[in-house]
Amino acid sequence: AEYMGDSVVAVTVLTTMFACCLVYVNSSVWVTAEAYSSPSIVLSTQTHSGERRIIDDFREAYRWLSQNTLEDSRIMAWWDYGYQMNAMANRTTIADNNTWNNTHIATIGRVLASNEEEAYKVMRKLDVDYMLVIFGGKLGYSSDDINKFLWPIRISAGVYPEHVREKDFFAADGNYRVDRQAPKAMLQSVMYKMCYYRFADLPGGYQTPSGYDRTRNSEIGRKQFKLQHLAEAFTSENWLVRIYKVKPESNRLGGP
Repeated sequence: AEYMGDSVVAVTVLTTMFACCLVYVNSSVWVTAEAYSSPSIVLSTQTHSGERRIIDDFREAYRWLSQNTLEDSRIMAWWDYGYQMNAMANRTTIADNNTWNNTHIATIGRVLASNEEEAYKVMRKLDVDYMLVIFGGKLGYSSDDINKFLWPIRISAGVYPEHVREKDFFAADGNYRVDRQAPKAMLQSVMYKMCYYRFADLPGGYQTPSGYDRTRNSEIGRKQFKLQHLAEAFTSENWLVRIYKVKPESNRLGGP
């Protein structure tokens, strides 16, 4: 009887251990599928009713690049998206995810931080055909280029201190802002203009005005402006990816 009792205990322990292992394996598979295997270029969110909504703006934009630009087009964007554009759009990027060349990355930061006139000089020197930014203000996507902008500013300021100064991008209260208190350097930067061009034309939401940035929870400080050397070429469904054509020199001199 004592032997049988020990056997029952042993079987119970082994069964419990097996069940725990099974739960762990199933949990690991779910976590891997949801958190690791899902490609970062395809995002998902939930609607108010709990339904899953797929955000496919990245692939939409890369498909547009591959089908609507020349094969030798050169794309400038912050380095994070270089390999994606190389692989999915089959286009040359000014910088990819290989960040060993700090000066190269700083040059892109300088373009993004400069006003359009100064940035255009560098764009033409590098034979840039298109500019691309990631903008989450409409969708509420926090990993966009405006939130990352301090890094391009800091890196470019370290290499080009005569052109970019980090302190110029902070408001009088010492904060990083995009609203009416944002400093002149921010409001006139190429980054700001590419992200917020025509943004105020979208209808406001419930109890929010037009030009309301859902990521930064702010009404933008500069709503109406024109582009001088850039022309909007493509904006994805959720405004997550915005692509601009760099106007050629002849257009700049001979027409609007």
